[in-house]
Order: sequence, then C-alpha cells, then structure tokens
Amino acid sequence: MAGKGIPELLNYKQKGKDLNEFIKVPLSEKLAYCFGDPALTLMYTMTTTLLIYFYTNVVGISAGAVGMIMLLSRVFDGFSDVLMGTIIDRTHSKYGKARIWILRLAVPYALAAVLLFTMPPMGNMGKIIYAFVTYNIMNTVVYTAISQPFHALGSLMSRDRRERDVICNIRMVLSITASMIITAFTLPLINVVANITGNQQMAWILVTAGYAIISVGVLVNTYMVCTERVSAAKQEKEDIPFVEAFKATVTNRYFLIALGLMIFYTAYQIIIGTDLTYYCQYVLGNVDLVMPLSAAEKLATVVGIALLPKVLPRYGKRNLICAGCILGVAGQLLFLMNITSVSLGVVTCIMRGIGIAPFYGVQYSLPSDAIEYGQWKTGKRVEGLMFSSMSMGQKAGSGLTSAIMGGILSAAYFDGTKATAAEQSAEAIRVIKGFYLYVPIAIWVVMFVIAACYQLDKVYDKMMRELIQRESGEESGSVPGEIQSMPLPEASGNRINVAIGRLYGSSGRKIAEDVAKALDCKVYDRQIICLMAEKFGMEKADLESVRQYLDSYNYEDSELTFSPYGHSSAGAAADYTGVQMFEVQSRIIRELSERRPGVFLGRCANYVLRGEPHTYSFFVYADDAYREKEGQEYYKGQSLGELKKRDQIRNEYYEKFTGIRRDDPHYYDMVINVSKTGAAGAASLILDYIRNKEEEKGGNAS
Repeated sequence: MAGKGIPELLNYKQKGKDLNEFIKVPLSEKLAYCFGDPALTLMYTMTTTLLIYFYTNVVGISAGAVGMIMLLSRVFDGFSDVLMGTIIDRTHSKYGKARIWILRLAVPYALAAVLLFTMPPMGNMGKIIYAFVTYNIMNTVVYTAISQPFHALGSLMSRDRRERDVICNIRMVLSITASMIITAFTLPLINVVANITGNQQMAWILVTAGYAIISVGVLVNTYMVCTERVSAAKQEKEDIPFVEAFKATVTNRYFLIALGLMIFYTAYQIIIGTDLTYYCQYVLGNVDLVMPLSAAEKLATVVGIALLPKVLPRYGKRNLICAGCILGVAGQLLFLMNITSVSLGVVTCIMRGIGIAPFYGVQYSLPSDAIEYGQWKTGKRVEGLMFSSMSMGQKAGSGLTSAIMGGILSAAYFDGTKATAAEQSAEAIRVIKGFYLYVPIAIWVVMFVIAACYQLDKVYDKMMRELIQRESGEESGSVPGEIQSMPLPEASGNRINVAIGRLYGSSGRKIAEDVAKALDCKVYDRQIICLMAEKFGMEKADLESVRQYLDSYNYEDSELTFSPYGHSSAGAAADYTGVQMFEVQSRIIRELSERRPGVFLGRCANYVLRGEPHTYSFFVYADDAYREKEGQEYYKGQSLGELKKRDQIRNEYYEKFTGIRRDDPHYYDMVINVSKTGAAGAASLILDYIRNKEEEKGGNAS
C-alpha cells in the first residue's frame, strides 16, 4: 500500500484544491477528517476497556498476567511516541508529511486489530506470549504510528483559528460518541454473533474484523479528501541542553499538576471502563447493562463539554475541575444508597460524566499553561519534552493501573471463565465492587486536591504582562535588531496622536478617517500589519491574507509560537511567541507616534501610548439596531451576532496582553455612543475635546 502507485491513484481528489491556508475548509473535508477519529477510537476503546475482559473471560489468561502485559507494554509505548514524532518531522513526501502515514498504516492497523483478538489454541504460557506480542504490535507500533500523524494533520489543514475550533469540536463529539458506542454495543453484538456462529472466539474475530474494515475505509477517505495546506519549513534553533530542559520540566509545578491530573484521569478511565463490564455481569447480573450505563456517562460528558466554552471564562479551569470532582464524588455516594439499582446507576453515570467534562475539555491546554509559566519563572521555554512527558506519563499510568487491577483480581482468585457471581469467589466479588464503588471516590478526591493547587488562573494576566515587559526593548535581545530598526514613514508637522477603540458596527473607521482628515494625518490600522509583514518577509502577499495570518496567531491560545515560515511568501529568519508578536506591534505603534503621529484604530493603541504627551484615546460604541444596520451595509451582510463574536475575540486578545478590559471607560478620555451622535457628530466631539486640551497646554491642534 505504501507504493507510489496507490498513493497517486487515491490522490485524485487533491487536484485543483485551493491551498490558501486561510480558506474556509469545506464541510466534506472537515467530516472526512473528524470521522477519522472514531476510526481510531474504535480500536483504542477496544484495547482500553474490552481487551482485559477478552483476555480473562474469553481466552482464560489470569488477571495478574494481563496486568503485567499492560504495564510492560505501556512503558515501551511511551518511548514510541517520541520516535514517531521525529519520523513525521523528517517526512517530506509529495503527499504530505502526515497524510501519507495514514494511508501507509490503514491496512496494517486493521490487521493488527484482528490479530489482537485472535487467540490460537495453545497453552497458557503461549497465550501470554501471543498476547504480549500482538498487544505491542497494535499499540506500541501501529496505533502510535497512525494516531500521531492523524493528530498532526488537524493542524496542517488550516491556520484559521475559527476553522480549527470547528474541526476540533466536531472531532471531540464524534470521538466521545464512538467510544460510547463501542463500550455500550460491542459485547451485546458479540453475544448475538456468538449465538449465530456457536463460537465465542470467532464472534470476537468477526466483530473486530467488521470494525477494522470500516476503519480502513474511513481512514483512506481521510487521506483522499483532507489537504495539508500549511507547509512550515524547518529551521535551526538553539536547543536547550537536555539536562537543563529536564530540570526545568520536573521543577515546573504546573507541569506536575497537569501530569498528576492526567495520570489519575487515565486511571479513572481504565478502572471504570474495565470494571463496569465485570460489575454488570457479576453484581447487576446482566452484562448487557454496560450499554445504558456507559451511554449515560458519555452523553453527559458531551453535554458538559458543549457548555464549557460559556462557563470556562467566568469560573476558570481550577474551579470547574474542582466542582466536577465534587459532583463525581456526590454521584458515587448516591449510588452507595442502592448498589444494585440500575436507575440509580444511570443517575450516577450522568453525574460522573458531567463531572469529568471540565478536565476532559482542558486537558490539552494545561501543558501549554505550564510552558508559559516555565518561561516566566526560568526564562526557558521547554515544549517538546513537556508534551512527550505528558504522553509517556499517561501511558505509564494506564499500564500501571491495569497491572494493579490485574494483580488484585488475581490475588482475589478471580476466574474470568466463571459466568456468574455464584461461581466466583467472594473475595473477587468484593474486589469488583470495591473498584467500581469506592476507588473512583478516592480518585476524585485526589484530583480535587491536585486541581486545588492550580493557581495560574489568578496570576495568568500578571504573568503575561510581565512577559511582555521582559521581552520588550527594555531588555536587550528580546526583540530582534532588524525589527528595532524597522523603516518608518518620514516625520510630519502634526504632533497629535489619537487612539480609537471601537465595537464593530459603530462606524469606528469612518470616525477615524474624519478625525485624521481634520488633523491632516494618517489612519493606522492595516498599515501596522504591513510593516510587520515586511519584516516577516511577507510584503508581497495579499494584505487580507497577511492580516488573517498575523491575527490568527495573536488570538490563538493553542499555538505556542508564530512561525513566519508557515506562510507561503514568508522569508523571515526567526520564530516569535505571541508575547513577542504583541511587542513588535507595540514598538511599531510607539515609533509611528513619534515619527509620524496619526490616528490609531484599535491594536491596543490606547494602552501602548498611555501617558504619552499630546495623545488622546477614545472608545466608540453603538446600540444593537445601529450596529445591525452597519453590519448589513459596511460589513457586507454580517449579522449582529457575527459582529459580537468578533468583538469577543478582540476583547480576549486585549485583556490577555494588557490585563484590562477593552471597554473600560477609565482608560479613555471619552466614551461616545455613536447611535446618539452619528459618525460625524462623534468625530466633532473628538476634535473639540482635542482642541480644548491642546489650547489649555498652549499647543496647536489644527
């Protein structure tokens, strides 16, 4: 499959594709990518929730041996992540650095999955060896090799922040849904097939083969339809020595918090996912109850994640994770009132699902927080080691949990070949109950304690402001010299600077143009972007493309650095963090205000120029009816909701880098409701104010 013929044959849908990095990704392409996640989730869920049941209850391997297989394999698995990441970085195929690996490994992935659930007739030691070998082929080799390029493909399809948000949201919902379906329906489906064929082992093979065939089709479609539009060229960087990077990682308290939460969350997943099947079979007396209980928890998690964007900015990560832990404990305690009540069990699962949603939704942003914190505290920005360490910790936690579960079940004389509770030992039943009823409470409590130590929500804005100051011109080398000596327009006679902030749809640009005309100066907005683009080697690119490119990095929380090489016409020689990007923009504004004063529209100019002589700042807004009309006429039919969404993005950016609200009247000379004054009236008010102030100072505002 890896030959040149098949990749080229299946590449026909790429012909004539628009490779603009900021294109609105077609819905068909979004779905082709997002459905690839369930294709991978099929087998991941099988190996994390049902494989232990298969080993113990179908083929008769002892629980202790299964646990040891999982533990040893997960250790190997952690190192394979780092290796595959390096391979992807060094891939330079005409079919993409990530897409090609999805095609190459789709069939091996399916074959490895079938082998995993195909146990040849052999002795106990032979079964253990076969399980160890096939488990590592599937997880350590094939799954790692196909999942890593799949994750990378998502960031290579578009650089537009909003497009990536949509893609990630669809993917997350489909992933959870697939996990829910596999957990809930696989065992009942296998039982049906077993009744038809009269062979339980064959039923597992047939069902897995069916899943595998579907996965291959979906993954091949992902290769065919999805497009890698982002082609960031590699460059040499000064690497932090490993010993220093390791020290910076293990002494970073927020990395340790993120790692601890991830390990215990993984333990929770393994214990609930594995023991739910045993609990339904041996305590509730019906293994098919796995479906409604698992579905209740997964659906509740989906709902919780959907609500997260609305509540996260208000309450913060720490408070929501802690609240989720409390809800999880409450759910477990509720079930203890009647541990055989199915209806009570469903309620408990719903409470657990909502409780885990806050951490599930922010788990991948916590390492990013730790990276920023580490740079703030030590001046060292350690990225690769932190992310690979998170992955290794997660997999080691998974293996350790499985090993402990297997060892305890084995010590309790659990026998997977026994079909009913009456046939199991009393100790085994007690262990199964303990894992499902009490261990999750302990995990929730530990996660609560760890999350309570997360104090970054309180200091994040302060941290970012200090990073901005640290990376400003006040420290040598923080901003490259070629940017410090950036060519600017020649000086003019005007010495008045005006900063105008505005809500979208309040005629801010019209007001700025009227004021600039009266003062005989220029309006600065996109001109600032052009000056930035020039230094990034992008001066020949389309202005709108440049604006989207720069702004997407200014607003993007998930991206760690800005790389000019990511743009097709870029030619700069360095990467810039979001903080450095803001400082470059601020430096341009300050130098323009000195060399050629004018009217600055947006761009945090009121904050950047605060306290400067002959500088005035204003904020203009309007009521909804006025803005709605402006949206239709000036913004080419944009709705009021779309304008407000753009304002929200600006608000978040402004507050992130200044620590204050964009519409706070305390930071402006005057706030004007344009729906009361009109654009011309607002410009007159601004000019009158400036004229009066300049006369008081003995100046001259023309």
